Amino acid sequence: MQFVHQPLTWAFLLALVPLLIHLINMMRHRRVQWAAMEFLLASYKKHRTWIWLKQLLLLLARMVAVILVVAMLAQPKTRDQWLAIFGGRVTHHFVVLDDSFSMSDRVAGASAMDAAKQVITAIIGRAIQEDTQQKLTLIRYSQARASNNDAAADNRAADFNAEPIDSNFDITLERRLHTFDATSLAVGPRDALALLRQLLGESKDETTIVYLLSDFRQKDWGSPAELREALGQLTRSQADVHLVNCSRSTEPNLGIVAIEPADETRAAGVPLFVNVKVKNSGTRTATKVQLKLQSTFYPPDETAKTPPTAADTLKGQTDDLATLLIDQIGPSETITRRVQVYFPQPGKHVVEASLPEDPVENDNRRWCVIDFPAGERVLVIDGSPEVYNSAYFLGTAFRPLDRSNTGIQPDFQQPSFLRDATLETLNGYSAIYLLDVPRFDGRAVETLENYVQGGGGIAIFMGPDVNTGYYNQALYKDGKGLLPAQLGLEATLPPALDANQPDLEVLNHPIFSFFQSETNPLIRGVKVDRFRKVPEGWKPSSDQAVEIIARLRDKSPLIVEKKIGQGEVILVLTTLAPEWNDWAKNPSFVVVALKMQSYLASARRLDDPRLVGTPLDLRLESSKYLPDVSFVVPAEKTGSRNRIEHNAAPAESGSATLMAALGRKQLEGRFAGETDRPGIYEAWIKSTKGETDVRRWALNVDPDEGDLTPIESTELLTRLDPVKVAYHLADQYQQDEVTPAGYNLSTLVLCTLVLLLVAEQLFAYSASYHVAPGGVL
Repeated sequence: MQFVHQPLTWAFLLALVPLLIHLINMMRHRRVQWAAMEFLLASYKKHRTWIWLKQLLLLLARMVAVILVVAMLAQPKTRDQWLAIFGGRVTHHFVVLDDSFSMSDRVAGASAMDAAKQVITAIIGRAIQEDTQQKLTLIRYSQARASNNDAAADNRAADFNAEPIDSNFDITLERRLHTFDATSLAVGPRDALALLRQLLGESKDETTIVYLLSDFRQKDWGSPAELREALGQLTRSQADVHLVNCSRSTEPNLGIVAIEPADETRAAGVPLFVNVKVKNSGTRTATKVQLKLQSTFYPPDETAKTPPTAADTLKGQTDDLATLLIDQIGPSETITRRVQVYFPQPGKHVVEASLPEDPVENDNRRWCVIDFPAGERVLVIDGSPEVYNSAYFLGTAFRPLDRSNTGIQPDFQQPSFLRDATLETLNGYSAIYLLDVPRFDGRAVETLENYVQGGGGIAIFMGPDVNTGYYNQALYKDGKGLLPAQLGLEATLPPALDANQPDLEVLNHPIFSFFQSETNPLIRGVKVDRFRKVPEGWKPSSDQAVEIIARLRDKSPLIVEKKIGQGEVILVLTTLAPEWNDWAKNPSFVVVALKMQSYLASARRLDDPRLVGTPLDLRLESSKYLPDVSFVVPAEKTGSRNRIEHNAAPAESGSATLMAALGRKQLEGRFAGETDRPGIYEAWIKSTKGETDVRRWALNVDPDEGDLTPIESTELLTRLDPVKVAYHLADQYQQDEVTPAGYNLSTLVLCTLVLLLVAEQLFAYSASYHVAPGGVL
């Protein structure tokens, strides 16, 4: 048995006070000779044994009453209300440890994870001193991922599973805790609590105490409906739940929340802007923030000469791009900065952004891998009678000067090219332009539809040779086909009443972002004579993702966009060549053509952003690649890398596709952590022709985990209501006397005291002299 207020147990010595008073009263008696007392003395001698017994019982009752009063104030606790009397029960300590990267929040050299470790040490230190059997189960958030409602996996996922606590357990615990540290993962408590419920079901006839050690941020606990239910299940299973807040500070935490290339044409030898977003997750303004950017270029010839067995030795050529100074970032504010990068040769190259050190370091660096091909191939189908008439102007826009390089590589073909083209052939193009094409033969329309569904972009320009009836039937299909709008008659734009009114009105769209300013005179000079009208009463349908992005001055639609699957279709209701307009001769056409290409090809540019802990699955055609795969991953030491050898195996029995995965491997039911560090990951493979192929990915931390906004204790307890839990701060938990777990017997002691006082009064009445009713004194 233990007491909540242990120092009060010294007051048990007050139980001697009634005895002392009794002895003092006996010393105060005076003997007086009186003849009448002889008769009383004879009667006393006859009954004195019974009188002494009653007086002794009265004295003992008073002493026990004092003991019970002291015990009630000291609050005795036992592990079980009944079984403790007959030898006690096993006390099982379940510790759930948050090891997400917000727990690396550091103040004065100590992190929230360090505080959590000290709490665990204190818990076990007290458990060792107990005189009843104690056990420990310890679960980390990161390892709870390995559990899939499989009992064997559940048992292996715990770092300690029902481990008996003996006198030397603190040494074992210290060695294990030394290997624990905050990870780079953004894992919440949901999986860990689910695993805990599974393990609690195996702990029968035990006193269970649950400790949840975390930093309790708004991100995880702001809306804890699911967590409240999970904690409620624990309390309903008679578990005593303690929430221990280990957060260290509310200092400003700056983090890089995104680094991504601009949605523009990407090709070797073409400059590209990269946007970097920095967020202040603190409550105070951060000033004079330095944002450093670097690029790493991997020359193709060096990659080709490096064997996969030495893949970890290829470092690339690192260049410092810029160090940008951000004057200030307000609380919860996100600032975007951009820098231009340039890579002279094709390949998957890297851009890295970094910030100075602050309380949380994991979100101070971020990477992105950008695939720079030799150029973006586009297919241009020109159906005008004059060979490549429209195509000439489009080609000029894609390469306005002889020495200029826009990265766009047009492939000019006749309409018959689409008749036999397969989907695989079209997927080799980033976008397709259909210029005044009369009609499509064979399965061309079906192939084009599949191309757009898969993320391709198509621009359709009208002309005098377009077969309107065929387009409406084969391409529009009552709004279900490729064509964004139904085609009507050819029309002439009436003269303007105001000579200063432009023929073209562009709306807010990425293609026209350069011309959004009212002072830009370029596009205002475009003249449109003829165009293809849409039928009267036609309106864009939001259900079909159709939008008008440019109109004529008479409000007739000129450019209409439609989203289909993952791709885009843009319909221009006039010619590209200067037949119905003079746009192709206007300098603004070059800008619009390049912006249109960037927009149409955007779905094909797969940046593939991934978070730390995401598995990397590699699929290879067995006819083209060898099964040996060398993965290169970031090592624990900054700047170093490790190589992991894998052997790709058929995805299914008899399959021609080989598969190798990184990050799915489990060792004895626990994640091996192959993708748990942020940085650059590579897969090196050899083709059957002996050529080296390198796949490259950037794995970054979850930016939301860097938001250190805490949830106040009163708010947390209110949101968890009616679930009753105990809330502690880690520092107080270490310094104050930890309340022993178990059943508080104060109520039982109080009831016993009341009964004892009633009995004491009865004994006192019985042991004293009283005149019989009707008697004479």
